[in-house]
Amino acid sequence: MLEINDLTITIGAHQIVSIEHLSIPAGRRLGLVGESGSGKTMTAMSIIGLLPRDAVVTGSITFSGVEMVNRSERDLSNIRGAEIGVIFQDPLRALNPTMRVGKQVAEALRLHNTVPSNQVKGRTLELFKQVQLPEPAVLARRYPHQLSGGQQQRVLISMAIACDPKLLIADEPTTALDVTVQKEILELLARLSADRGMAVLFVSHDLGVIEVISDHVAVLYGGSLVETGPADDIVALPRHRYTEALISVNPGHPEDISASLGKPLVTIKGSVPPLGAFLPGCRFRGRCPHEIEQCAVEPPITEMTSEHSFKCWNPVDSTMPIGSGDAELASERQ
Repeated sequence: MLEINDLTITIGAHQIVSIEHLSIPAGRRLGLVGESGSGKTMTAMSIIGLLPRDAVVTGSITFSGVEMVNRSERDLSNIRGAEIGVIFQDPLRALNPTMRVGKQVAEALRLHNTVPSNQVKGRTLELFKQVQLPEPAVLARRYPHQLSGGQQQRVLISMAIACDPKLLIADEPTTALDVTVQKEILELLARLSADRGMAVLFVSHDLGVIEVISDHVAVLYGGSLVETGPADDIVALPRHRYTEALISVNPGHPEDISASLGKPLVTIKGSVPPLGAFLPGCRFRGRCPHEIEQCAVEPPITEMTSEHSFKCWNPVDSTMPIGSGDAELASERQ
């Protein structure tokens, strides 16, 4: 349903994103994961044309057979909301503070002529029920600041799914929420995707969250895809050293955190370099404890299976049980 090929996003003299291929079949959930500054949001927003004015996009993004790159703003406006829904990271900033939340959802329905005008109110309350908001009729008359963070995010989700989109882009939708609410939102999105046959592109820096929500995972670093594959395969048998590092620094699900108490926290050395400061070759070079001389050259794509591929000159041993490499990674950073 969504196909990205040879995509590049350039701002000024800097190439922000370079992706050879990425796809999301209808009804599937793809997790796009990486640290802040990896190009996740730029990649997601390029699909619907919400990029800075000076961004130059080349390559191809096809959605339901329609080319999205360089489409007119009028065409993109007709697709946003109607065929592609979006959930933004900060619900309080995304919602209009001067409008009641029910009216904001109703406005989305009217904009795309989804239902007859005399059915808009009923459809709005029905959407609130679907996202499990309590007392929909009462809550619909409240302003965003009168809701909790979890309720604000559920309102945004109801707006995003109001027109039965084929694809939902969720850009870090659980970052500002506590763990309990985060789990509820993830379960809600998974259920809505399954019930509606709706594809989801879920953007997050947290591989633990990505693992819960996604069928397939794409690991992004420095604007480049370093590993893609089924979620279970990526977590159990990562091949790229950056994927291994993301798994190592993740404390796990809340019920597993107690096992880490008293142990040194594992971190990834350094931080994502600023634009123009990446070393030639592998983007993770300079931060990777397993760097070899060959890493100064851009690694090719290696296919483990038809679905699982990576780009790394010195990959994780696929026969090594997950977790055995974590101690080595931690010791090298003491």
